[in-house]
Amino acid sequence: MNLATKARAYIRLGWRSLLDVGLYRAGLKTGLHPVLKIVPVVLVKGDFFIASNRSGPLPAPTPVWQDQPWAFGKACGAPSDDPPDWHANILTGSRVKDVKKRWDKVSVFSADIGDIKAVWEPSRFDWVIAFAQNAALGKSGAMDKLNRWLTDWTEHNPAYNGPNWICGQEASIRTAHLVLAAILLGNEDTLSAPLESLLLQHLRRIAPTIAYARGQDNNHATSEAMALYAGGLWISRCCADNDRRAEALKYMQAGQALAENRVRALILNDGGFAQYSHVYHRLMLDSLSVMELVRRAFGAPDFSAEFVRKAASASEWLRFFTEPVNGEVPNMGSNDGAWLLPIGPGRSRDFRPSCALASTLFEGKTAFSETASASALLQWLSIRSGTPIGVEVAPPVRLFAESAIAAISSGDWRIYMRLPGTKFRPHQADALHLDVWRGGSNLLCDAGTYSYAETGWEYFSSTAAHNTIEFDGRDQMPRVGRFLYGEWLRREEVHIDGQADQPSIVSSYTDFQGVRHIRKVAVVGDSITITDTVKGRFRTAKIRWRKNHSSVRISTASDAVDYVKESGPSSLYYMSKKYILILVGTLSRNGTIVTKVTVDIGKSA
Repeated sequence: MNLATKARAYIRLGWRSLLDVGLYRAGLKTGLHPVLKIVPVVLVKGDFFIASNRSGPLPAPTPVWQDQPWAFGKACGAPSDDPPDWHANILTGSRVKDVKKRWDKVSVFSADIGDIKAVWEPSRFDWVIAFAQNAALGKSGAMDKLNRWLTDWTEHNPAYNGPNWICGQEASIRTAHLVLAAILLGNEDTLSAPLESLLLQHLRRIAPTIAYARGQDNNHATSEAMALYAGGLWISRCCADNDRRAEALKYMQAGQALAENRVRALILNDGGFAQYSHVYHRLMLDSLSVMELVRRAFGAPDFSAEFVRKAASASEWLRFFTEPVNGEVPNMGSNDGAWLLPIGPGRSRDFRPSCALASTLFEGKTAFSETASASALLQWLSIRSGTPIGVEVAPPVRLFAESAIAAISSGDWRIYMRLPGTKFRPHQADALHLDVWRGGSNLLCDAGTYSYAETGWEYFSSTAAHNTIEFDGRDQMPRVGRFLYGEWLRREEVHIDGQADQPSIVSSYTDFQGVRHIRKVAVVGDSITITDTVKGRFRTAKIRWRKNHSSVRISTASDAVDYVKESGPSSLYYMSKKYILILVGTLSRNGTIVTKVTVDIGKSA
């Protein structure tokens, strides 16, 4: 790796981020970081939750963790009433060896266990949501099962030892689900001694590392802010011990300050989020919604006007990209399957419930209120719907300049182009990638993410995994680290034409090797025309079209391009993949490729 490239990448991250992350890592290495000196809370024995106070009819519960394990939005494993092995990879059964070591001594990237996220998944406490809903519905044995599993988790995960204490965000997601379970049960005004001690155990783990979370400029800080605020507010209002109430109040204040800071810094002016990911955008937005939900439950002071304004903008952004017919969104950017609100009968890929909740809380009106999954979430959380947001007519072309996406909406077509040039670090080498949709179906797709650690993880973020052009078998930017590219691309131009009969987008970049790619996308009648021009010194330019549906038809009139059919992986859910058809064309000189995309009307899209 060129040292100058690496240096430029770190400089682009910003001095504050480098300082936050550097101090954290130095503190762990020297053993001086405050997080290594926290005193565990002595857990009180007994039931964590009590009988539900909910009354009246309630919707169906979540499908998650009903009689069998779930991971990354899908059911997995054999049915069982017993708790899972908290230290095993839920997909493979491989166990972490160092479960008794302090969390910072446990390896995150270990070939023995595979992706650590598959170990963390059961400890995100999605099952707490499921069992609480079942208990609220009066299902026999549900409350006993909820308390029994929580007791088992605490016995096998003593404070700050083992893999499930490694990450502050994982502790934050657990905290959120414990708070949400109380709301689902109608018991938010009651806090048992065992649950209070478990929550404090988590807040003490999260609080010392918020500077590290802030330094990453991603969803970690918004998740941790949410946990500190929600958990701290609940304890400060319901705990009888003055010392603990004072401690909890400090956590609440720290969480609110962190959230205000991160909302201001990371939600872009066009409503997008710093990670340029639809899934992580939802996680951020759901975290803000939980904060507002808890704030209202306890009548705490309002968040700032800027907080509400930016949250509303982020809500509108996600709604724009959500397909009304099924709740799907483009699988662009990093996707680890994060789903903070598995409540009601929705699916992890149905984004309408999150849009409904955020729009109701921050915009005062409700999106997708007519859909069962959205209305069920609101009912479970005791949120009254606002004025319904009807069908919103999208403009022919919409530019999200800071979010680095341009969109065409024409008839049944929805086309998204990933633009080069970002303020925050790019996580995928996907400049000028096209995601093509029709009638709610993703016809030409992104490869997704699959894993951050399994063999072959690099492919999914590479240029070759996208509907764009790859030069000489390399990425558009050199990889500096697992989550960092160097030589960030600059956006040379972007032109949009909003003519209703022929909307179009043009954008371009020149990469670190001096090769230029210009792409124009236009809807002409009932087809899409893509014009790609390449200039510079290269041996081969490969254009790829990842066909996600048999109805899509791709044709070209260029004699200079040789096309072959290949098979390649596609991952809609983390740690899950299938193989799809990829049409690959090769150009060996400067020139222009004109591609036409149509849909076979004889086959359903």
